Amino acid sequence: MRALIPVLLRTAVAACVGGLLLAACGGPSNKPEAPVPTPDSAAWWVIDAQDRRDTRTLLSFLNDTTAHLRARAALAFASVGDSAAVPALLRALGDTDPAVRANAAFAFGFCGDSTNVHRLVERYSPEENPAVRGRIAEAIGRCGRKAGADLLLRRSLSARADTLGVLRGLFFATTTGSTGTGHVRHALSLYAANDPELDEAALQVAARSSADLLKPVAKRLLDIAMTVPDSGGIELRLPLLIALGKTADNDAFIRLEESLVNDPDPRIRTMALRGIARFEEPRKNEFILNALKDTSGMVRDLAVEELLRLKELPDAQTLWAMAQEHFDHAVKLPLYGLVMRTADAGTRSMCRMLLASMAKQDLGPYLNAALVKARWYDSDTVRLIMRGGGAPVVRQAAMETWLAHFDEALKYKEITKAMRDLTHATFMREAITSGDPGIVASACERILKEDPAYLRDLLDAKTESTTRAALHPIRDLETIQLVDAAIAKRDGLPAPKHAAPPFNHPVDPAWYAGHQPGQRYRITTSRGEILLALEPDVAPGSCAAFDSLVTAGFYNGKYFHRVVPDFVAQGGCPRGDGFGGMPWTLRTEVGLEGFTTGAVGLASAGKDTESCQFFIMLADAPHLDGRYTRFAHVVRGMEVAWRLRVGDVMERVQRVE
Repeated sequence: MRALIPVLLRTAVAACVGGLLLAACGGPSNKPEAPVPTPDSAAWWVIDAQDRRDTRTLLSFLNDTTAHLRARAALAFASVGDSAAVPALLRALGDTDPAVRANAAFAFGFCGDSTNVHRLVERYSPEENPAVRGRIAEAIGRCGRKAGADLLLRRSLSARADTLGVLRGLFFATTTGSTGTGHVRHALSLYAANDPELDEAALQVAARSSADLLKPVAKRLLDIAMTVPDSGGIELRLPLLIALGKTADNDAFIRLEESLVNDPDPRIRTMALRGIARFEEPRKNEFILNALKDTSGMVRDLAVEELLRLKELPDAQTLWAMAQEHFDHAVKLPLYGLVMRTADAGTRSMCRMLLASMAKQDLGPYLNAALVKARWYDSDTVRLIMRGGGAPVVRQAAMETWLAHFDEALKYKEITKAMRDLTHATFMREAITSGDPGIVASACERILKEDPAYLRDLLDAKTESTTRAALHPIRDLETIQLVDAAIAKRDGLPAPKHAAPPFNHPVDPAWYAGHQPGQRYRITTSRGEILLALEPDVAPGSCAAFDSLVTAGFYNGKYFHRVVPDFVAQGGCPRGDGFGGMPWTLRTEVGLEGFTTGAVGLASAGKDTESCQFFIMLADAPHLDGRYTRFAHVVRGMEVAWRLRVGDVMERVQRVE
């Protein structure tokens, strides 16, 4: 009975603080009383307090007599991110239970900052548990201070967990710009060629480092390349290729060339191609053109992306011949667009007629968007498409294409600056007052590059009012944030800090009580099936929301609207252009597991803005750890995920009973 009384008291207190108005807190609620989940009621109240960002209740759980509740409460602060918890987390670093200490250190990385990182440094050496020291080192790196990164260089590493923590600390210090070449050298010195997890952590530090930090260590990277087997070891080879691509080293270029030409794995060829594209090397044009013929859509898509970035385009007749012969419209259409920029008058005339004929067909929204971009020269038609009622992704493409054509006309002095400002402002005012959140967002992203005087003329009080009135305060939050940023620049104010929307979508306690750990969901796509397993112990709110959307059939027929070949495949947008969401938002839920290959996360527009869009990791991306919610992982079908391309359809998403 003694153990039961504290649980009941905590339940009552948490209910009061959470605003549930249970009878113990002074009267009935005007809503049905939420059932208390079983079998672990106390764990539920930690989750509820985390969801409500209830620091006071979580702090009380840090003093609980039960170690696993203290550990769970400590971890909750990684999601809450409240600096008021820093003193309590520091005290928790002295807890008798190592799991509590490890979670407290992890959470400190999200609550502390460069002003109090020295307190973590003081805790590092006295800590006897290597795993906890590793978490402390990781948190030191997250807090973003060069002195903290320097400390990580001087650690005496006595255990594997300690070494891994230091490497992850250096990684996060690198992402905050707190490192120098010495830190990268130290990370690479810990590469042992016999521990894949440690070795990948070392290479990830290099992969996220800037080119100026990597050039001095090019030889070390090439030496490491000799130790990685040509078959297997892909999680090592991918970050290694990223790092080699930043070195500007001739031998590194040769290594990338060999991987692009000879490697059977399209992921390796993709990363090698991206590395080659970074070089100022004439031969890279040939490699990019050849990659357009690759058997993998992943490689072809990246080749198109890099081709459109080239300063000097290939011969027009080569582009024309390749466009006519190519079987893949995702390659064919951009090639036709380049032909219209480079070919002679006769070839352009034939190409124009061909594109006009294709415009009479329905190629699907994403290829229709590519067709709009290929017809960049027909500015009047492009503008009409933007004004029309077509798919959002097509209208977005029309807007981007018109603006790109307009910028090019100014660049080549086909129009004067005065003409540009007048016509540009008229077009942008039309876009901003369109009522389409995607168009408005894209317009704001563009005008943020303009000077305040331009913005004062464009964004008068009436235009601002019209724009805001058309946007939903939650569903269109990302667009509203961009509007706010444009208004701030207009008024000479600092860019507004991200503010999460009001709490509007609590975790369903009944779902939490009845959920099945590891519940699986089948995504049937146009490329094959992908099987996911939920992680509700870490992200119960996200899992519950995903389950409810699947049950309602929401995802059936939705597209993968964003696929970055060596990064993520993202889908679930109700608009199909990335600017769609629900009239509610979820809390960001941070767990210890990171964004490794096959992890499934929720897209967001900032902390606590998650909704219905989700992404599948196509490669390891530790820089996302702690910034996004991981709520599931792929248990089968990664080979399908690696084949996904923009416009592929989720034919059906269903719970596996």
